[in-house]
Amino acid sequence: MLSTITQFTALTIIIFCALSVRYFLVSWSLYWLLWTRRPSSWEKRRLQEIKENSQNIKTEIKWSIVSSLIFSPAVALAMTIINNGYTRVYTNPLEYGYLYLPISLLIYLFLHDTYFYWTHLWLHSPKIYRRFHRIHHQSIKPTPWTSFCFDPLESIMQAVIIPIMLLIIPIHTSMLILLLILMTVFGVINHLGYEVYPRSWMNGFWGEHWITPSHHTLHHHKFNCNYGLYFRFWDKVMGTDVIQGEKLHS
Repeated sequence: MLSTITQFTALTIIIFCALSVRYFLVSWSLYWLLWTRRPSSWEKRRLQEIKENSQNIKTEIKWSIVSSLIFSPAVALAMTIINNGYTRVYTNPLEYGYLYLPISLLIYLFLHDTYFYWTHLWLHSPKIYRRFHRIHHQSIKPTPWTSFCFDPLESIMQAVIIPIMLLIIPIHTSMLILLLILMTVFGVINHLGYEVYPRSWMNGFWGEHWITPSHHTLHHHKFNCNYGLYFRFWDKVMGTDVIQGEKLHS
C-alpha cells in the first residue's frame, strides 16, 4: 500500500513538472514572439490592443501553477487506472476497426465540448462567476499565459471529465494522445490575442463550425457569449454565438 502511494506521488510530481515546463515554454515563446517582439507581418491578425502587463501576467502564472497542481493527480490517476485495465482505452486498432478511430475522437471532442459549454455557462451565472470564474476573466485581453489560469474549483471541474469518459467510451491510445494534444493546442491558441487561421479557413467550414481566437477573444471582451471549447454548435443552438460583424481591435 505504501509503495503504491509512493509510486502515485512520484508520478504526480513528474506530471506536474512536465505540465509546468510545457506551460512555461509554450506560453513564454508565444508571448515573446507575438506580444514582445510583435512581428509586423502579424499586425493584421491582431485582435485587440497589445499591452504588456507584468502584474496581470504574474497573476495568470500563479493560478496556472495552482491549476497544474490540480491537473497532475487527475492525470496520474487516469494513467494508473488505464495501466490497470479499468478503462475502455485499448491498444489494438482492429478491436473496433480503423473507422472507429476518428469517430471515437469526434465523440470525445463533442462530449467534452458539451460538458464544457454547460459548465462554462453555469460559471457565468452572477454569483458563481464572482466566486469561481472571475479569476480567468481578469484577463479581459487574453494572453498566451491565460490558458491555464483558473480558480481551483474550475480546474477540478475540467480535470474530472476526461477520466470519467475513459471509463465509459472506448478509445484507442493514439486517439487519446491526439485528444490531449488538441486540448492543449485549442487552449493556447484561443487565448493568443491573434487570429492564427488563414482567411480561407475563417471564411470556410473551419471558421463556421470551430472555435477560433476571434471567437474566444470576443468571449473575454463581452463575457456573455461564445462559451464553447472546440465547436460553435452549442453556442449556435442556444443563441450565444457572436462573431460576424464584430470588430475586435481596440
